[in-house]
Amino acid sequence: MRKISNILLSCWFPRICSACNRSLSIREEGLCFYCKQYLHKTNHFVRKNNTLYIQLAYRMSLHSVQSLYFFQPKSIEQRAIHELKYKKNMQIGNFFGKEMGKRILKTSWLQDVDLLVPIPLHRNKEIERGYNQSRVLCEGISEETKLPISSVLTKQKAGKGATKGNRMERMNSRKIEFQIESKIPSNVNHILIVDDVITTGATLESAFQVIRKEFQGKISVVSIAHTF
Repeated sequence: MRKISNILLSCWFPRICSACNRSLSIREEGLCFYCKQYLHKTNHFVRKNNTLYIQLAYRMSLHSVQSLYFFQPKSIEQRAIHELKYKKNMQIGNFFGKEMGKRILKTSWLQDVDLLVPIPLHRNKEIERGYNQSRVLCEGISEETKLPISSVLTKQKAGKGATKGNRMERMNSRKIEFQIESKIPSNVNHILIVDDVITTGATLESAFQVIRKEFQGKISVVSIAHTF
């Protein structure tokens, strides 16, 4: 009966690959098997001392940093992330979140994570988009790990996306302002910040600094992809 209901549902709401627009089979989710083969996967969930961690460690005392993929122009991951951020495709966000969750469950240094914290959008941007993509990722992670989600942070300044200019110009082009929205529970020892794409690291650094003022435990980061 469940298979029949899924087939009927797919007739009313067609399930297509977020990268190539092919129809998905019942066993496929988010991306088709073909497109998944061309994702630029990282080794971050098996190597704690990875290149991304090394590049960010001198700027903030993170416990760990992990991205699922290396962001490449005109790639499968770029198309899928564009769908999530600009085409209101929350299904692909849920897929990426669940992929993160599966890896978190197998990563030894993330076994003691207590709380998922999404990077927030400015209120106006979230109203315009209809959702916060990082929150969608958290919900996918939580489906797999059962970890609680808390909107600890709020964004005070609506900055433009850091996509143009060289890396130093993008880092200096804007100041991202966060503040603590709600108190971090006293029994939390390890926070996992969740973001969509790490570009310059400026967003993470701002979020980290604000959280660190209120919290002295472990802080780790996970994202769909990173660009450097």
